[in-house]
Amino acid sequence: MIEGRGLPQGGASYTPPGFYVLAGGAIEIGDALGFDRPEQLAQLLNAFLAVGTVLLLLVLARLLFPGRPLLHWSALAFFACCPVVLRTTAMFHPQPLAMFLSTLALTLAARMIVRKHYGLWAWVALALTLAAGQLVRSVGIWTVGVVVLALLVAALAQPEQRRRIGTGLGVAAAAAILLALPWYVHLQLTTDSAVFGRSFSTELFPDGFPPAFYVSPGLPDVITEPHRGALEPHFLSNLYADTWGDYFGIWSWGPPRPELTAEVNRRLVVQSAVGLPPTILSVAGWLALCCLGIARRREAPALSLVALLPLAALAGTLYYATRSVIGDGDTIKAMFLLTAVPAWSLSFGFAVDVLVERSRRLGIVVLAVLLPCLLVSLAYATFAFVS
Repeated sequence: MIEGRGLPQGGASYTPPGFYVLAGGAIEIGDALGFDRPEQLAQLLNAFLAVGTVLLLLVLARLLFPGRPLLHWSALAFFACCPVVLRTTAMFHPQPLAMFLSTLALTLAARMIVRKHYGLWAWVALALTLAAGQLVRSVGIWTVGVVVLALLVAALAQPEQRRRIGTGLGVAAAAAILLALPWYVHLQLTTDSAVFGRSFSTELFPDGFPPAFYVSPGLPDVITEPHRGALEPHFLSNLYADTWGDYFGIWSWGPPRPELTAEVNRRLVVQSAVGLPPTILSVAGWLALCCLGIARRREAPALSLVALLPLAALAGTLYYATRSVIGDGDTIKAMFLLTAVPAWSLSFGFAVDVLVERSRRLGIVVLAVLLPCLLVSLAYATFAFVS
């Protein structure tokens, strides 16, 4: 693309070109500077995007939950210690840019709703961000839907702003779709799907997906053997194992690293075990925020952003996984949910803050359990990042 030869064919050509334009530019700069491995500048770009997402997460937390520092810092701790974040950031991969743009869109929408500021430039910034997200990864569509629904909730909750929201939202949504439309047309003309760019099949379960695929937690294998081969390809257990450990063995035991040994498996078992408390609190916090968002939809419509994004991400990933073209569950990857990690982080922070506020003693116990869990996860994720 940098050489002006147009969009490629084959390989990852089903992926939108947004990240690769930036990555190609970074490689050109690396070449000009005489780097032995100029592609590392593109990986460095992802590192900066992760830092930018952290800053946006802090801004979003302060917008939605002002005056609650424990919630803010707990959310940042969850985000920084989640292995899938650092692992994906270390890759030459578009997902960190998709995460950054998604979080930016949520922050812009939250600022508009909380401050009731629906000016022209706010709508322009939101439309461009939503369009850019779709031109990086197809998961950007989830964020578009979430932002549109949240602003509709705001329109119902703020009748004095209803006309401004309706007009601005219609124009911004149309602009976001039209700006990304050429890419969807390209995929429709060159592939079998205008969104995914891949043909669909059900090779994973040729006779149909059993109920266990959708709801099975994969116990006890998700703790005792959290890797491909031993753990059945089920939706929830695969996502969990890949979020907190290394289900596919890319970082811990896959080529060119040593084979899966008892020592490596023990490390993955520890990682899977320490991921349970943060996961439980994050899910509990998210469910509580969903209920709170419904109860306070008029007073705090911006909470719907945090409530809707994890749901949309899970639904989108499940839809993609059930139409997998690969027979071993390869499309059930935690990195597909990366754009929702900031929302899960806020949910975790909300749960921690509520527990500490309700009972100091219980809060101390919870923090005493969480701190080593997060530190172990951070150590594991840092090891994956460095390696």
